[in-house]
Amino acid sequence: MKRIVIATVIAIMALQALAINVESSAGGLSEQVTDVNATTLVVTGTMDARDFYFIVDNMKKLTSIDLTGVQVMPYSMLYQRYWQEKFAADEVPVGAFAGMGVTTVKLPSTLKSIAEGAFTGCYKLTNVVLPSTLDSIGDYAFAGCTALQTVTLPASVRVVGKGAYMHCSSLKQLSVQSGSKLQRLEASTLLDCPKLTTVSLGANAQSIGERALAGTAIEQLDLSASKKLTTIDDWAFVQMPLQSVVLPTSVTSVGDGAFLYDRGLTQVNLGGKVTELSDFLLAGTSLSDGLDLNGIERIGDYALYNVSTMSVVELPATMTWLGSYAMAGMTGMTALTCNAIEVPALGIDVWAGVNQKSIPLTVPAESKELYQVASQWRNFLYELAWLRGDVNNDGEVNIADVNTLIDIILGGKFDDMTMLRADVNEDGEIGIADINEVQDIILTSSSHAPAIIDTDDQLHLNDVDLHPGEQRTINVTVDRASAYSALQCDLNLPQGLSLVEARSAQGHKMESRDMGGATTRLLMYSMDKQAFDETAVLRITVRADEALSTESMISLSNVVLADDNNKGWHIADCTARVNNSSGIEDLSAACDRLWVEGHDLCIESRNDGDAQVVAVNGTSRSIHVADGMTRHQLDPGIYVVVLNGKSYKIAVH
Repeated sequence: MKRIVIATVIAIMALQALAINVESSAGGLSEQVTDVNATTLVVTGTMDARDFYFIVDNMKKLTSIDLTGVQVMPYSMLYQRYWQEKFAADEVPVGAFAGMGVTTVKLPSTLKSIAEGAFTGCYKLTNVVLPSTLDSIGDYAFAGCTALQTVTLPASVRVVGKGAYMHCSSLKQLSVQSGSKLQRLEASTLLDCPKLTTVSLGANAQSIGERALAGTAIEQLDLSASKKLTTIDDWAFVQMPLQSVVLPTSVTSVGDGAFLYDRGLTQVNLGGKVTELSDFLLAGTSLSDGLDLNGIERIGDYALYNVSTMSVVELPATMTWLGSYAMAGMTGMTALTCNAIEVPALGIDVWAGVNQKSIPLTVPAESKELYQVASQWRNFLYELAWLRGDVNNDGEVNIADVNTLIDIILGGKFDDMTMLRADVNEDGEIGIADINEVQDIILTSSSHAPAIIDTDDQLHLNDVDLHPGEQRTINVTVDRASAYSALQCDLNLPQGLSLVEARSAQGHKMESRDMGGATTRLLMYSMDKQAFDETAVLRITVRADEALSTESMISLSNVVLADDNNKGWHIADCTARVNNSSGIEDLSAACDRLWVEGHDLCIESRNDGDAQVVAVNGTSRSIHVADGMTRHQLDPGIYVVVLNGKSYKIAVH
């Protein structure tokens, strides 16, 4: 029994030895501490830097420190400690408790500042009582305090220094007391605190430093209560699982890469006063179509790089600049609107990787032509302001557009809009492929016929006597041949005639396509724009079979001639008789001829009778035709004349 009592007394005395209460005078703590192995230390009185460094250097087993009743005095050392010689009053000095295994610290009630690195590496620290007089927390003051879970900053704290709580791997919450005077989080204040889910900065926060919250676990960041916040520095929120961000309307600047590759970020409200999306600002995020860019003037390099989740983007009227690769990789984009009247300037490859040709671009009507010729902007899909293939912009697609393309290929100088229309196949180049594309347009059945005859020049096609089993070559000539270098027309053959060959008489390139219904569309042009001469411009070889009637007609309709100035001229249809009769009397009896001289319709016939003249507006009248040649004056227009059971199309100018 006696042994038990003795053991108990020894244990109580040992526990008492582990807790030390001392009253200190500045610089004299070492003389008051009787056991440097104590685990608890309570100090009253005064201390200076010498006393703090005595504790950190000698009392390695401390777990709890209470300095509530201490007044910290200034001190100047004879030697440097952490590159300092002078230490301020009411301040925990630089590196004061760095690396210690303390778990609880109560700081002096009159303390104003915690110096740089004061608690750096205190890996067991879970509780720090910060006094209501505290004004500033220095750089890296609590960096690496891996057991610290919550921090409440007194309302008196104005500044939290660089890296003050960085690498605090257990920190879950940082908040400020009501009425907080906090003005700024310095760079890396909360960098790499992977469990931090809640942060509040109070109403007086003005700025957030570089990487201040990078690597935290915050998903919903609402800073709207910080109504004086104006500046957010570079990379402030990178490597975070952010889903939504709301900035106050006071924010005017958000630094480079502030949200870089926050892949979960779908909604951002920039507050309305930010005028620039800085470089890399939202690159790699998952923004939806709700991004409001009103008031934005500049989009920096890579600002929206790889934001593939946005489908509709609207750039405001204030936009002046899009930086290099600003929207590269936005592969989900389906529509783009730019409301700027003046075409914004661009950096390099703004839309690299984006299929611009499939994305419609909507711009102000008065600026459309400027966008359509501007580098990079012109690659988007526009609602064409012209007929596709209408290179010379005359409202039609015909052989004159081929001539225009030839001129461009041969080095001719044209305005930007003509050059834009000339890239018919939209491959970014102008060449023979565009000629082929225009030919394909012309050689389709939907290609419209010329509506107005606008020249007196005519094609001439000779009559032909042809019997079944025979073939003949028919020459086609043109008035003022040397005025033209290209030809387009439809060759219409009657039943019983088939086309053997249609070829240029002068070496021009020939293209043809069967349009159905015994009609073949013919195109002729020269890559050096060689003018026609007075001999035949076209030779048509036809073959007859048993279905050929006694008297039939060959016609060339929808005729367009192109001149050296790339204008298309529309001329009247041209016809020729094909006779399958062996009797000269029968041939003579059927041989009516119609032509136009000035405003006169000339008819040569071997029969007396009446002809019906039908205008294109549907009105008609009868005229008497006598044996021989008669003249009948007509108003300018296009008419169909029906004579002796045959129809003839004429144009009067």
